[in-house]
Formats: sequence, C-alpha cells, structure tokens
Amino acid sequence: MSNSIEEAGGKKEIMVEAEGKRDRSLLDVFKSKEEVKEEVEKEAKETKTEESLLYKAKNYVAEKIANVPTPEASLIDVDFLKVSFNSADYLAKVNVKNPYSHSIPICEIDYTLKSIGSVIASGRIPDPGSLKASGDTLIDVPVKVPHSIIITLVKDIATDWDIDYELELGLIIDIPIVGNITIPLSRKGEIKLPTLKDIYLFLLPSISLVTTVLQKMAGIFDKAKNFATEKLGNIEKPEAELTDVDFRKASFDAAEYLGKVHVKNPYDHSIPICEISYTLKCVGREIVSGKIPDPGSIEASDVTILEVPVKVPHSVLATLCKDVGADWDIDYELILGLTIDLPVIGNFTIPLSKKGEIKLPSLTSLFG
Repeated sequence: MSNSIEEAGGKKEIMVEAEGKRDRSLLDVFKSKEEVKEEVEKEAKETKTEESLLYKAKNYVAEKIANVPTPEASLIDVDFLKVSFNSADYLAKVNVKNPYSHSIPICEIDYTLKSIGSVIASGRIPDPGSLKASGDTLIDVPVKVPHSIIITLVKDIATDWDIDYELELGLIIDIPIVGNITIPLSRKGEIKLPTLKDIYLFLLPSISLVTTVLQKMAGIFDKAKNFATEKLGNIEKPEAELTDVDFRKASFDAAEYLGKVHVKNPYDHSIPICEISYTLKCVGREIVSGKIPDPGSIEASDVTILEVPVKVPHSVLATLCKDVGADWDIDYELILGLTIDLPVIGNFTIPLSKKGEIKLPSLTSLFG
C-alpha cells in the first residue's frame, strides 16, 4: 500500500512540472513589444560581434601573407633559337630570385606570344623544375611558332627581317603556407624571323644524309647490276641468224619480201616469241618498218626457221627507180629485233641485220 501511495505522489509531481512548462510557454507567447525588441537587439549585437571577429581574423591573415617574402622574377631576353621541321623555335630567358633557404617547386609556366596585336603562339610547360635555394635561377622557356603562322607575317617584316612582338608569361610557383601564386611577366621588342640561311643550315644535315644514302645505294645497285650481268652472261641464250632476204610476190598495193631467220634453242623446252620488229632500208634511208606480234615459239632443243614478211608499198618503190641497177637490183639493209621470253631473265631481244641486193618486182611479176 505504501508503494501505491509513492507512485501516486510521483505522478502528481510530473503533472505539476508539465503544467508549469505549459504556463511558461504561454507567457512567452504573450511577451510585450519591449521584451521582443530587446531580444532582437541582443541577437543583432551578438551577430555583429561575430562578424567583427571574422573581419579582424581575415585582415590579420591577409596582413601576415602580405608580409611573406615571395620570389622576384624578370623576363630578361627573347631571341631566335633555331628552325625545326614544322616551326621556328624561340627562347625566352627568365631570371627568378628565391628568398628562401630551400628550393621552391615551379608548378607550370604559361606563355603567349603576340605580334601585330594577334596571338601567334601559346602554350603551357608543366613541371619545369624548381628554384634554387637562396639564389638566382635562370629558366629557359622555349616558344614554337609554326611556319604557317610565320608566312602570314611576311608582309610586316622590316628590311632587316625583324618583327615586333610581345611575350606574356605566367610563372606559377608553390610558396610555403600561401600555396600556388602566379608571377605575371611580359616583354616587348623585336625578334628576327628565320632566314633562308637558317632554313638551309637546318636542312643541310638532312641533305648530306640523303646524299650519303643515295651514294651508298648507288654503290649497292652497281654491285647488284654487275652481279646480275655476270650471272646472266653465263646463262645460255638462243642463237639466231638472218640467212636470206628475197622477193616473194607482188600484191595489188605492195611488193612483199621475205626474211628468213634460223634460231637455235639450247633448252629442252620451247621458248615463246613475244614479237619481231623490222626495219628495211634502201639507199641509206628507211623505206618501211613494222612489228609482228606473237609470231609463235622456238621449238625445244632444235633449230626453228622463222619467216618475216616485209611489205613495201608500190608508191615507195616508185621513188627508188632512179637508183635501180641494170639488172633491176637495189641495195638494202634489213634490221630485225627478235624478242623472246627467256627463263629467269624475262624478255630478251636478239638484234639481227643483213645487207645485200634485192630485186625490185618486174612487169612480169606485177601482171603475171
């Protein structure tokens, strides 16, 4: 029973406390205007105090950073360096003084080269090295200008081959505590464009190399040619002879002569004849020429007799009448080219010729 009384007493205390809180919240709702105004002014004052502290802290940090020593840099020179395969290379020199007793890493270098108000080259050099501790560091900044850009500048070149330029650099370094800072640099002046002499000096080693290679190749070709000639000289070839040239018959528009060629084949297989070319000369001048394509083949291990028909138009024969002898003969020279297909060698031409006298067609041969 005592336990029940204690529990009832506890519940009563909780209810009283809850009612007290409810009464206080009701009092907050019904605050006067003066009390609300005081609370707002108090909060504003606290906020202003916090902002003031942040402002002071910011100024303090800025003041301390401003007093941190930073490297000093100057762009001391820009000059033409060399001609490469696809550009003209220039070199900018930057001197940087490091006030710290330890080296400072250079993050990157940005560059922009301008001429006549236009950008002709720009780029970025990542991780170019570091600055020496407590001393000066000379940094080379290569700048490449494409030949296609240089050609557009020709109209603005001075008589001494100079052109105005402006080079802008951004040297980004990593300062302790501060972090990355960029040192802006710029320089204006005149630089020379590459001359024909510069281009020639660039190409000279290549020309010398090509000349040397060509000379060596020529020597190799000569040796190969001599070797092939020697080997081919030992290969057996067919032997041919133009044995006879005689009048054959007269047709309506021409007189036909027949040349006979004897060809001896040393091989145990037939050899194809590609073509036979002929030229007939009389009284020292050419009167007829032609080609006979695919005239057959030379029999294996035997002598083959080839007949080469040569037709001379009557109109040409009429011009020879004054040179005809009493027996109706006339001097001639028949030149033949017998082109055959030899194993390994390929097409091979055997030159043949024969001189003598041939009869012109008589009236009997023309109308008989």
